[in-house]
Amino acid sequence: MGILLMLGGVFAILPFLGVWMLPLGLLLIAYDIPILQKPVGRFMLWAIHKWAKFRERFFPDRSQG
Repeated sequence: MGILLMLGGVFAILPFLGVWMLPLGLLLIAYDIPILQKPVGRFMLWAIHKWAKFRERFFPDRSQG
């Protein structure tokens, strides 16, 4: 399933398929392949940190709740 999601992410120009499928596919593959768990986990922590900083900067009212 992860490989199918990653392949679908390549066709981002189509309406339903898109780039959102790439990280989801990586997460599903990392669940099955132990060597990918650490890098994907680090990437997810980095992405969560960046998202929190983005929200804090551009939407300060919403970051409190």
